[in-house]
Amino acid sequence: MNRPRTAILVRGLIPGLALVAVLVSCGRQAVQAPPVLASSVTVAAPAVPWTWYPLGGLAVVEGEVTEPTQLVLEGRSIRETRYAETGPVRWEFFRPPPDETAVLRTAEGRELARFEFSLTPARTPAPVAQPARPRPLRLAKQAPPAPPAREAASPQSVARLEPTPVPPLTGRKAGGLPHAQPSEPTRPEPAAPESARTWTLVHPGGTPTPPLTGRRPVTLPLSPDLEPAPKAASRTAVPRLALPISPGTNTPGINLAPWPGMGEALNLTRGPGGQRRLLLSFDGGSSSEVAAEILDALKARGVRTTLFLTGAFIQRYPALVKRMAAEGHELGNHTMHHPHFAPGMKRDPQWTRERVQKELLEADAALVRLLGRPMDPFWRAPYGEHTAEIRRWAEELGYRHVGWSEGADTLDWATPKERRLYRSGDAILQRLQQRLNRDGDGLIVLMHLGSGRAEADRPSAGLGAFMDRARNEGWTFVPVSAYLRDLGKPTWNPQQRLSLLQAPGSAVPAR
Repeated sequence: MNRPRTAILVRGLIPGLALVAVLVSCGRQAVQAPPVLASSVTVAAPAVPWTWYPLGGLAVVEGEVTEPTQLVLEGRSIRETRYAETGPVRWEFFRPPPDETAVLRTAEGRELARFEFSLTPARTPAPVAQPARPRPLRLAKQAPPAPPAREAASPQSVARLEPTPVPPLTGRKAGGLPHAQPSEPTRPEPAAPESARTWTLVHPGGTPTPPLTGRRPVTLPLSPDLEPAPKAASRTAVPRLALPISPGTNTPGINLAPWPGMGEALNLTRGPGGQRRLLLSFDGGSSSEVAAEILDALKARGVRTTLFLTGAFIQRYPALVKRMAAEGHELGNHTMHHPHFAPGMKRDPQWTRERVQKELLEADAALVRLLGRPMDPFWRAPYGEHTAEIRRWAEELGYRHVGWSEGADTLDWATPKERRLYRSGDAILQRLQQRLNRDGDGLIVLMHLGSGRAEADRPSAGLGAFMDRARNEGWTFVPVSAYLRDLGKPTWNPQQRLSLLQAPGSAVPAR
């Protein structure tokens, strides 16, 4: 009787055991299943709105990018490119013809927005749908991803401001800065001990400055274009400039006595309003085709303004520079060689503090050799490329940075070859007049002393008529110093810089 019951019980348990085996097998397969591939699951990036609006003859595009991006704006008659860092983007350019459509995209071809440059722009153009950006979903047991390099920067990975050796260039004699008269034959100088070949601080009266407390001297080459010493001479025969190290830093540089404006990183782009004043500023880089014509127009109207000159301009056109000074114009610093300090408004690491300061001092020394006095305490960065850090370095030498007002870059240097930037000379002055009528009070205008245009197409030809009309409408032309004074900015005596620009045995007179 027990055997049948046992058989029935066994037959009843077999399906249950089989079900348990199937479940266990399924569980093992579930555990062994591979994780989901990163490319199979995506999370759409949030849409970023882009807008545009007119600003006189310009168009201004605003938006935001979530990562460093190379932007391209392209239409029937326009193609602009720009590198944008993460965050808000503001981009201005000459306004395309009415009813033109342009596409804003990345360099990889991802479309961000479309703009119709009609007379009445849409307030908020609908953003173009963006392709989904893949983001991997990881299992809980996986280690978290490493943070991006921007977030994981350590003190060891941060760029240090260290002296950068500059390769010497040939063509100038060793033994100091080039003479003001390049036509004079150069004579080789004998090697001298280090003590006789160094530059020292000298008061305007000619008395050596006592050592600065808390600073130790570090010798660096004064000029990046000095010819190397002869092979027979010792290395100490190369002229050097003693640069003090700022207390509490590792960075060699040139520090004069602190003054109230030091460290402000001022970037003057507009003067105070309420007085109908205008500043016409001019940059002298490497050519002077319209310099005399501009100086004639200013002199005929008794106008004093500010001109920013490179050291190369000073050396090439000494007669023009002497005339500028004699007619009372302010002479600001535009560096020695007009380099790119900060492409994309991000400092190039090779431009360290000491190199930037030497670039400024060399241009100033060129003027001292010519006129016997230093530049006025203003400077303008080449190409408008600068950062707050670079501006502070310049302020250590007493230079205040002067830019230009938004939309007030005349682009008068552009020729018909630069189709996207070119406007005729008359069109440039018409745009400037329109800007003056709209919001010109305190404006800083950028023009140039050089031009590759045909004579009839140069804005300088109509500059006098523009100034006459502006005066008849109640406008006054002023230099940079008037704006800084009325803004209450601390002033700095450039004669204090003269001590850095004089060397023992130099022909530069002390004042």
